[in-house]
Amino acid sequence: MSTVNVNIQPAILTWALSQTSEEKLGAKLMNNIKQWLDGSKSPTFNQIEDFSKKSQIPLGYFFLQTPPVEQIDLLEYRTLDSVELVNPSRNMIDTIHEMDAVQNWMVDYRREMKYDAVAVVGSLKGHNDVETIAGRIRADLGLDKGWYRECMDSSGAFNKIRRLLEECGVIVMMSGIVGKNTHRALDVNEFRAFAMVNDFAPLIFINGADSLGGRLFSLFHEIVHIWLGENDLYNDRRYSGEGVKAIEVICNAVAGELMVPKVHFVENWIKNANDDAYQKIKELAKYFHCSESVLARRALDNGKISKGMYSQVVSDAIEAYI
Repeated sequence: MSTVNVNIQPAILTWALSQTSEEKLGAKLMNNIKQWLDGSKSPTFNQIEDFSKKSQIPLGYFFLQTPPVEQIDLLEYRTLDSVELVNPSRNMIDTIHEMDAVQNWMVDYRREMKYDAVAVVGSLKGHNDVETIAGRIRADLGLDKGWYRECMDSSGAFNKIRRLLEECGVIVMMSGIVGKNTHRALDVNEFRAFAMVNDFAPLIFINGADSLGGRLFSLFHEIVHIWLGENDLYNDRRYSGEGVKAIEVICNAVAGELMVPKVHFVENWIKNANDDAYQKIKELAKYFHCSESVLARRALDNGKISKGMYSQVVSDAIEAYI
């Protein structure tokens, strides 16, 4: 069969390059792309198909006259500004699109089946008191402050909260890959979770590439967003208290209170006889089924450790998981 050359607009090639990395494309393909851009060569259909596969950009986009404008409203709700989200990966973009399709289908289904709107969505809009928000969420989910004692570990705790959310009408999805493609792993450094608010089908997506404790915290963080009625793209691995919007500070604080209630934290911190604060954090993190970073944040907020120790615990946790 003869080779079929195709005419691809230079603007499309330049845009496609901005959506991926040279490492993914490889030296041979990058050399071809440079020649296509300077006009010394024309690509073949097979070469563009290879470009499409390696960049994960839909093949049809390459044959447009101008670069596509992909409207991703969720990016406006990112927790932290980051280089990754200035140029979001195809993996994240495709995951958001997939969850948008899931949500739209569920909205249509629930409307058709005459479901009522999900009462918890936006039920605390405008509230900012951590204890009030945490108390209302506990009541809505049927949790008491010691709920974690009923669970064996972080995985069991996650499954319990997920089940209670789904009983309330909140959809919880989790995956560490795009769709069913095991070659397209999601990057926890790019995003940990997101929440898509909708009156009939609120949806939370958890990045399964995160640690077990990290997934649980992200789930609680996004729960607060659903109750406050605001979308979220959670991309903070350090549980930041500075440089983020006020709503993120509230969501982190409420998530921490739901996982590690202050009264239980103080009681167990005093009860634990370990003189080494770092070891005490590790032991109590296991008790509360949370990550060491979350427990350290509770210790910092309650004046039990220094900011320096908190930063060290978080850095060690991130490095250990990587």
